[in-house]
Amino acid sequence: MYKYTIIVILLISSLSGLFWRASAEEGPTLTATLDGQTPITKSIPADSQYVDVARITLTASVGDVYLKGIYLGTDIAGGLSNFTNIYIYDTYDSALVGTYPNLSENPNLVEFGSAIVIGNGNTPKTYLVKASLSSSATGNVRVGFSGFTFSTLATPTLVGVPIYGNVMTLPGTVVTPTPTPSPDTPVSTATPTPTTTPQPTASPSLMVTPTSLGFTSLSALGLSEGNTISAINSDDPDIYIVNDWGYKRLFLNPAIFNFYGHLGGFAKVKNIPSSTKAVLVTSGLFRNCETDDSKVYGLETTGEDTGMLHWINTSGTQAVADNPDFFKKVFCVNTKEFNWYSKGSDYTSVSQVPDYSR
Repeated sequence: MYKYTIIVILLISSLSGLFWRASAEEGPTLTATLDGQTPITKSIPADSQYVDVARITLTASVGDVYLKGIYLGTDIAGGLSNFTNIYIYDTYDSALVGTYPNLSENPNLVEFGSAIVIGNGNTPKTYLVKASLSSSATGNVRVGFSGFTFSTLATPTLVGVPIYGNVMTLPGTVVTPTPTPSPDTPVSTATPTPTTTPQPTASPSLMVTPTSLGFTSLSALGLSEGNTISAINSDDPDIYIVNDWGYKRLFLNPAIFNFYGHLGGFAKVKNIPSSTKAVLVTSGLFRNCETDDSKVYGLETTGEDTGMLHWINTSGTQAVADNPDFFKKVFCVNTKEFNWYSKGSDYTSVSQVPDYSR
Protein backbone atom coordinates (compact mmCIF):
# COMPACT_ATOMS: atom_id res chain seq x y z
CA MET A 1 0.00 0.00 0.00
CA TYR A 2 2.75 2.43 0.96
CA LYS A 3 4.70 1.48 -2.17
CA TYR A 4 1.79 2.48 -4.42
CA THR A 5 1.27 5.68 -2.47
CA ILE A 6 4.92 6.64 -2.97
CA ILE A 7 4.67 5.88 -6.71
CA VAL A 8 1.57 8.09 -7.04
CA ILE A 9 3.26 10.92 -5.15
CA LEU A 10 6.36 10.67 -7.39
CA LEU A 11 4.18 10.65 -10.51
CA ILE A 12 2.30 13.77 -9.35
CA SER A 13 5.59 15.49 -8.55
CA SER A 14 6.98 14.61 -11.97
CA LEU A 15 3.89 15.96 -13.74
CA SER A 16 4.03 19.12 -11.64
CA GLY A 17 7.65 19.62 -12.66
CA LEU A 18 6.75 19.25 -16.32
CA PHE A 19 3.93 21.76 -15.88
CA TRP A 20 6.15 24.36 -14.26
CA ARG A 21 8.92 23.74 -16.80
CA ALA A 22 6.46 24.21 -19.68
CA SER A 23 5.20 27.42 -18.05
CA ALA A 24 8.75 28.70 -17.75
CA GLU A 25 9.48 27.87 -21.42
CA GLU A 26 6.75 30.07 -22.90
CA GLY A 27 7.26 31.51 -26.38
CA PRO A 28 8.85 34.90 -27.11
CA THR A 29 7.01 38.19 -26.97
CA LEU A 30 7.24 40.97 -29.57
CA THR A 31 6.41 44.46 -28.28
CA ALA A 32 5.77 47.43 -30.58
CA THR A 33 6.19 51.01 -29.35
CA LEU A 34 6.44 54.41 -30.97
CA ASP A 35 10.04 55.64 -31.02
CA GLY A 36 10.80 58.92 -29.24
CA GLN A 37 11.65 60.51 -32.62
CA THR A 38 8.40 59.52 -34.32
CA PRO A 39 6.98 62.47 -36.33
CA ILE A 40 4.55 64.70 -34.49
CA THR A 41 1.00 65.36 -35.66
CA LYS A 42 1.24 67.55 -38.76
CA SER A 43 -0.35 68.58 -42.05
CA ILE A 44 1.20 67.18 -45.22
CA PRO A 45 1.13 69.41 -48.32
CA ALA A 46 -0.19 68.15 -51.64
CA ASP A 47 2.24 66.20 -53.87
CA SER A 48 4.54 65.47 -50.91
CA GLN A 49 6.97 62.60 -51.40
CA TYR A 50 9.06 60.61 -48.90
CA VAL A 51 7.39 62.17 -45.86
CA ASP A 52 8.25 60.69 -42.45
CA VAL A 53 5.01 59.38 -40.94
CA ALA A 54 6.12 57.02 -38.15
CA ARG A 55 9.07 55.50 -36.29
CA ILE A 56 8.25 52.18 -34.67
CA THR A 57 10.49 50.14 -32.37
CA LEU A 58 10.13 46.35 -32.08
CA THR A 59 11.55 44.66 -28.99
CA ALA A 60 11.76 40.94 -28.28
CA SER A 61 11.59 39.39 -24.83
CA VAL A 62 11.66 35.83 -23.44
CA GLY A 63 13.39 34.73 -26.67
CA ASP A 64 14.56 35.80 -30.12
CA VAL A 65 11.95 36.73 -32.74
CA TYR A 66 12.48 35.83 -36.42
CA LEU A 67 10.58 38.45 -38.37
CA LYS A 68 9.67 37.55 -41.97
CA GLY A 69 7.31 40.36 -42.94
CA ILE A 70 5.34 43.42 -41.81
CA TYR A 71 1.73 44.25 -42.63
CA LEU A 72 1.32 47.98 -43.26
CA GLY A 73 -1.95 49.50 -42.14
CA THR A 74 -3.80 52.63 -41.10
CA ASP A 75 -6.27 53.48 -38.39
CA ILE A 76 -9.07 54.04 -40.92
CA ALA A 77 -10.59 51.70 -43.50
CA GLY A 78 -9.02 52.16 -46.94
CA GLY A 79 -6.42 54.56 -45.56
CA LEU A 80 -3.56 53.10 -47.61
CA SER A 81 -5.25 54.34 -50.80
CA ASN A 82 -4.07 57.85 -49.86
CA PHE A 83 -0.51 56.85 -50.74
CA THR A 84 1.19 55.91 -53.99
CA ASN A 85 4.12 54.36 -52.14
CA ILE A 86 5.16 53.64 -48.56
CA TYR A 87 8.75 52.78 -47.65
CA ILE A 88 10.15 51.03 -44.56
CA TYR A 89 13.77 51.74 -43.58
CA ASP A 90 15.93 50.16 -40.90
CA THR A 91 17.20 53.17 -38.94
CA TYR A 92 20.40 51.33 -37.95
CA ASP A 93 21.92 51.51 -41.44
CA SER A 94 19.23 53.44 -43.38
CA ALA A 95 18.64 50.33 -45.51
CA LEU A 96 15.34 50.09 -47.37
CA VAL A 97 13.73 46.86 -46.18
CA GLY A 98 10.52 47.01 -48.23
CA THR A 99 7.90 49.04 -50.04
CA TYR A 100 4.14 49.26 -50.49
CA PRO A 101 2.49 48.28 -52.73
CA ASN A 102 4.32 45.10 -53.71
CA LEU A 103 3.72 42.51 -56.38
CA SER A 104 2.30 39.78 -54.13
CA GLU A 105 -1.30 38.80 -53.44
CA ASN A 106 -1.10 40.93 -50.28
CA PRO A 107 0.19 44.32 -51.50
CA ASN A 108 0.27 45.67 -47.94
CA LEU A 109 2.54 42.81 -46.74
CA VAL A 110 6.19 43.84 -46.88
CA GLU A 111 8.18 40.59 -46.91
CA PHE A 112 11.93 40.34 -46.39
CA GLY A 113 14.26 38.23 -48.49
CA SER A 114 15.49 36.52 -45.34
CA ALA A 115 14.26 36.61 -41.76
CA ILE A 116 15.32 39.54 -39.58
CA VAL A 117 16.34 38.45 -36.10
CA ILE A 118 15.25 40.67 -33.24
CA GLY A 119 17.38 39.49 -30.36
CA ASN A 120 16.01 38.84 -26.91
CA GLY A 121 15.95 41.99 -24.81
CA ASN A 122 18.94 44.02 -25.89
CA THR A 123 18.74 44.35 -29.68
CA PRO A 124 15.49 46.13 -30.61
CA LYS A 125 14.83 47.23 -34.19
CA THR A 126 13.52 50.67 -35.07
CA TYR A 127 11.88 51.21 -38.44
CA LEU A 128 11.23 54.53 -40.18
CA VAL A 129 8.07 54.67 -42.30
CA LYS A 130 7.96 57.16 -45.17
CA ALA A 131 5.08 57.86 -47.53
CA SER A 132 4.38 59.54 -50.87
CA LEU A 133 0.89 61.00 -51.31
CA SER A 134 -1.55 60.15 -54.07
CA SER A 135 -3.25 63.00 -55.90
CA SER A 136 -6.56 62.15 -54.16
CA ALA A 137 -5.15 62.03 -50.59
CA THR A 138 -7.57 63.49 -48.08
CA GLY A 139 -8.61 63.28 -44.44
CA ASN A 140 -6.76 62.41 -41.23
CA VAL A 141 -4.84 59.16 -41.05
CA ARG A 142 -2.29 57.35 -38.89
CA VAL A 143 0.10 54.93 -40.60
CA GLY A 144 1.87 52.00 -39.00
CA PHE A 145 2.05 48.23 -38.61
CA SER A 146 -1.08 46.11 -38.33
CA GLY A 147 0.62 42.73 -37.98
CA PHE A 148 3.62 40.55 -38.82
CA THR A 149 4.66 37.23 -40.31
CA PHE A 150 7.37 35.01 -38.86
CA SER A 151 9.75 32.38 -40.22
CA THR A 152 9.19 30.04 -37.26
CA LEU A 153 6.16 27.88 -36.51
CA ALA A 154 5.83 29.33 -33.02
CA THR A 155 4.10 32.71 -33.29
CA PRO A 156 5.29 35.23 -30.69
CA THR A 157 2.86 36.93 -28.38
CA LEU A 158 2.21 40.45 -29.71
CA VAL A 159 2.01 43.49 -27.45
CA GLY A 160 1.03 46.96 -28.67
CA VAL A 161 -0.09 45.74 -32.10
CA PRO A 162 -1.59 47.21 -34.24
CA ILE A 163 0.50 50.34 -33.79
CA TYR A 164 0.23 53.61 -35.71
CA GLY A 165 2.12 56.89 -35.77
CA ASN A 166 0.61 60.27 -34.97
CA VAL A 167 -2.18 61.84 -37.00
CA MET A 168 -1.23 63.11 -40.45
CA THR A 169 -3.66 65.61 -41.97
CA LEU A 170 -3.76 65.07 -45.71
CA PRO A 171 -4.71 67.67 -48.33
CA GLY A 172 -8.24 67.37 -49.66
CA THR A 173 -9.51 68.04 -53.16
CA VAL A 174 -10.33 71.73 -53.50
CA VAL A 175 -13.45 72.21 -55.60
CA THR A 176 -13.80 75.57 -57.31
CA PRO A 177 -17.53 76.44 -57.50
CA THR A 178 -18.94 77.45 -60.88
CA PRO A 179 -20.54 80.91 -60.69
CA THR A 180 -24.30 80.90 -61.27
CA PRO A 181 -25.63 83.83 -63.31
CA SER A 182 -28.09 86.04 -61.44
CA PRO A 183 -31.64 86.21 -62.79
CA ASP A 184 -31.09 89.84 -63.82
CA THR A 185 -28.12 89.03 -66.05
CA PRO A 186 -29.16 89.18 -69.71
CA VAL A 187 -28.41 86.03 -71.64
CA SER A 188 -26.67 86.64 -74.93
CA THR A 189 -26.73 84.29 -77.82
CA ALA A 190 -23.15 83.53 -78.78
CA THR A 191 -22.14 82.86 -82.35
CA PRO A 192 -20.96 79.26 -82.40
CA THR A 193 -17.23 78.85 -82.99
CA PRO A 194 -16.33 76.42 -85.75
CA THR A 195 -14.84 73.24 -84.34
CA THR A 196 -11.38 72.23 -85.42
CA THR A 197 -10.15 68.71 -85.94
CA PRO A 198 -7.89 67.79 -83.00
CA GLN A 199 -4.31 67.06 -83.94
CA PRO A 200 -2.89 63.77 -82.69
CA THR A 201 -0.14 64.10 -80.09
CA ALA A 202 3.08 62.20 -80.42
CA SER A 203 3.20 59.02 -78.36
CA PRO A 204 5.96 58.96 -75.77
CA SER A 205 8.80 56.60 -76.56
CA LEU A 206 8.54 53.22 -74.91
CA MET A 207 10.17 53.30 -71.50
CA VAL A 208 12.43 50.40 -70.65
CA THR A 209 11.42 48.81 -67.36
CA PRO A 210 12.36 45.48 -65.79
CA THR A 211 8.88 44.16 -66.60
CA SER A 212 9.25 45.10 -70.26
CA LEU A 213 12.46 43.02 -70.32
CA GLY A 214 10.80 39.96 -68.79
CA PHE A 215 11.52 40.55 -65.09
CA THR A 216 9.03 38.92 -62.71
CA SER A 217 10.77 38.76 -59.33
CA LEU A 218 14.23 38.62 -57.78
CA SER A 219 13.52 35.18 -56.35
CA ALA A 220 12.97 33.87 -59.88
CA LEU A 221 16.53 34.99 -60.62
CA GLY A 222 17.91 33.43 -57.44
CA LEU A 223 18.43 36.86 -55.89
CA SER A 224 17.02 38.93 -53.05
CA GLU A 225 16.92 42.65 -52.37
CA GLY A 226 20.27 44.03 -51.27
CA ASN A 227 22.36 41.44 -53.11
CA THR A 228 25.47 42.76 -54.83
CA ILE A 229 26.01 41.34 -58.30
CA SER A 230 28.46 41.25 -61.19
CA ALA A 231 28.26 39.59 -64.62
CA ILE A 232 30.34 36.44 -64.90
CA ASN A 233 32.46 35.72 -68.02
CA SER A 234 31.92 39.29 -69.20
CA ASP A 235 34.00 42.31 -70.15
CA ASP A 236 31.88 44.31 -67.69
CA PRO A 237 33.61 44.37 -64.27
CA ASP A 238 30.99 46.64 -62.68
CA ILE A 239 29.35 45.78 -59.36
CA TYR A 240 25.71 46.64 -58.70
CA ILE A 241 23.16 46.29 -55.91
CA VAL A 242 19.58 45.24 -56.71
CA ASN A 243 16.15 46.16 -55.35
CA ASP A 244 12.85 44.28 -55.28
CA TRP A 245 11.49 46.19 -58.28
CA GLY A 246 14.13 44.81 -60.64
CA TYR A 247 16.35 47.87 -60.72
CA LYS A 248 20.06 47.91 -59.99
CA ARG A 249 22.46 50.73 -59.13
CA LEU A 250 26.12 50.95 -59.98
CA PHE A 251 28.99 51.32 -57.55
CA LEU A 252 30.83 53.74 -59.81
CA ASN A 253 34.19 53.40 -58.05
CA PRO A 254 35.75 50.72 -55.80
CA ALA A 255 36.14 53.41 -53.13
CA ILE A 256 32.35 53.83 -53.07
CA PHE A 257 31.83 50.09 -52.66
CA ASN A 258 34.14 50.17 -49.64
CA PHE A 259 31.84 52.75 -47.98
CA TYR A 260 29.36 49.90 -47.40
CA GLY A 261 31.22 47.38 -45.26
CA HIS A 262 27.97 45.77 -44.08
CA LEU A 263 27.49 44.35 -47.60
CA GLY A 264 30.38 41.94 -46.96
CA GLY A 265 32.87 43.24 -49.52
CA PHE A 266 33.87 41.61 -52.80
CA ALA A 267 33.61 38.12 -51.31
CA LYS A 268 29.81 38.50 -51.08
CA VAL A 269 29.31 39.66 -54.68
CA LYS A 270 27.12 37.17 -56.59
CA ASN A 271 28.34 36.30 -60.07
CA ILE A 272 25.36 36.09 -62.40
CA PRO A 273 24.96 35.43 -66.15
CA SER A 274 24.95 38.46 -68.43
CA SER A 275 21.41 37.50 -69.48
CA THR A 276 20.23 37.87 -65.87
CA LYS A 277 21.99 41.19 -65.48
CA ALA A 278 20.33 42.41 -68.69
CA VAL A 279 16.78 42.24 -67.28
CA LEU A 280 17.76 44.34 -64.25
CA VAL A 281 17.55 47.95 -65.40
CA THR A 282 20.28 50.33 -64.19
CA SER A 283 19.07 53.38 -62.26
CA GLY A 284 20.96 56.58 -61.61
CA LEU A 285 18.58 58.04 -59.02
CA PHE A 286 20.03 58.49 -55.53
CA ARG A 287 18.96 59.94 -52.19
CA ASN A 288 20.99 60.47 -49.01
CA CYS A 289 18.95 58.39 -46.57
CA GLU A 290 21.55 58.72 -43.81
CA THR A 291 20.67 62.42 -43.40
CA ASP A 292 17.02 61.82 -44.36
CA ASP A 293 17.33 64.28 -47.24
CA SER A 294 14.19 64.13 -49.37
CA LYS A 295 15.97 65.46 -52.48
CA VAL A 296 16.52 62.95 -55.26
CA TYR A 297 19.66 63.32 -57.41
CA GLY A 298 20.55 62.04 -60.85
CA LEU A 299 23.99 60.58 -61.55
CA GLU A 300 26.06 61.79 -64.48
CA THR A 301 29.18 59.75 -65.21
CA THR A 302 32.08 62.02 -66.18
CA GLY A 303 34.78 59.37 -66.61
CA GLU A 304 35.55 55.69 -66.21
CA ASP A 305 35.20 55.82 -62.42
CA THR A 306 34.01 59.39 -61.78
CA GLY A 307 30.70 61.17 -61.73
CA MET A 308 28.65 64.06 -60.40
CA LEU A 309 25.19 64.41 -58.92
CA HIS A 310 22.45 66.78 -60.09
CA TRP A 311 19.43 67.58 -57.93
CA ILE A 312 16.25 66.77 -59.86
CA ASN A 313 14.39 69.99 -59.11
CA THR A 314 10.84 68.95 -59.96
CA SER A 315 7.70 67.98 -58.06
CA GLY A 316 7.01 64.39 -57.15
CA THR A 317 3.84 64.42 -59.24
CA GLN A 318 5.74 65.63 -62.31
CA ALA A 319 8.53 63.11 -61.71
CA VAL A 320 6.01 60.25 -61.70
CA ALA A 321 4.31 61.71 -64.78
CA ASP A 322 7.67 61.70 -66.55
CA ASN A 323 8.56 58.22 -65.30
CA PRO A 324 5.90 56.13 -63.51
CA ASP A 325 8.65 54.00 -61.92
CA PHE A 326 10.48 57.06 -60.56
CA PHE A 327 10.25 56.20 -56.86
CA LYS A 328 10.90 52.50 -57.50
CA LYS A 329 14.23 53.52 -59.05
CA VAL A 330 15.50 55.66 -56.15
CA PHE A 331 18.39 54.06 -54.23
CA CYS A 332 19.65 55.13 -50.81
CA VAL A 333 23.26 56.25 -50.43
CA ASN A 334 25.14 57.16 -47.28
CA THR A 335 26.83 60.48 -46.52
CA LYS A 336 30.30 59.25 -47.47
CA GLU A 337 29.18 58.38 -50.96
CA PHE A 338 27.05 61.52 -51.31
CA ASN A 339 30.04 63.71 -50.40
CA TRP A 340 32.33 61.74 -52.72
CA TYR A 341 30.56 63.12 -55.79
CA SER A 342 30.93 66.63 -57.12
CA LYS A 343 27.63 68.46 -57.58
CA GLY A 344 26.43 69.87 -60.89
CA SER A 345 23.64 72.22 -61.91
CA ASP A 346 20.06 71.21 -61.19
CA TYR A 347 18.06 69.04 -63.54
CA THR A 348 14.49 70.21 -64.08
CA SER A 349 13.18 66.90 -65.42
CA VAL A 350 13.75 63.21 -64.82
CA SER A 351 14.35 62.86 -68.55
CA GLN A 352 17.66 64.73 -68.14
CA VAL A 353 19.19 61.93 -66.07
CA PRO A 354 21.60 60.08 -68.39
CA ASP A 355 21.29 56.33 -68.88
CA TYR A 356 24.33 54.30 -67.88
CA SER A 357 25.53 51.48 -70.04
CA ARG A 358 28.78 49.63 -70.59
